[in-house]
Amino acid sequence: MYRLIRNLPPEDVEKVASYAAFLTYQRNLEDAEDLWVTQERRNEPSVPLRDILKEMSLN
Repeated sequence: MYRLIRNLPPEDVEKVASYAAFLTYQRNLEDAEDLWVTQERRNEPSVPLRDILKEMSLN
């Protein structure tokens, strides 16, 4: 990856860095949302995987 980036012109390196920052930001948002949903659902009863697979007709 480093070799690919180092051969890019400076303006393209800036674009790649900006896009990488955007992807990191997006991942962090998704992680925060996952944590929020986990906290919201922590008191709900669990469902065995076999029941879910059966319900989805994947068993």
